Amino acid sequence: MVDLDRDDLAILHVLQDDARNATTEEIGAEVGLAASTVASRINDLEDRGVVTGYRPAIDYEKAGFEQRTLLVGTITDEDDEAAIVGDVSEVENVVSVRRLLADETDLHVELLTDTQQRVEEATDELHELGVEIVRTNVIVEERTRPFDQFGKKYTTDG
Repeated sequence: MVDLDRDDLAILHVLQDDARNATTEEIGAEVGLAASTVASRINDLEDRGVVTGYRPAIDYEKAGFEQRTLLVGTITDEDDEAAIVGDVSEVENVVSVRRLLADETDLHVELLTDTQQRVEEATDELHELGVEIVRTNVIVEERTRPFDQFGKKYTTDG
């Protein structure tokens, strides 16, 4: 765990809302810091592994990938449990892998494809890696939002 102060938390709050369009000057105005201090703190948060990247929000359906599938499975190879998330994340079309602390259905894999055939092929690949798929669901809608506890009370709008 990394020790974060109120300024770090406030910067994280603003970054997660819209990192692409937020300048250090705008963030500074929002959190009460100079732009140079904000830039330095963002670099420090990246160096310490708190900020691990900046990713665009993509409408995959508009991009031609209409098949969003959640595969729920059980890890069958207990000897290789530690490496399974990494191995599964390397399967083509896998965009998310979650390993749960559960006896069964301990792996959730999200696939993004343009065909049902690719879903079936990926399921076979997962089986070869030691994952038994017990349920397949088509994702029809998803909403996400930023975690609102990162220093909201430390920004000018909090």
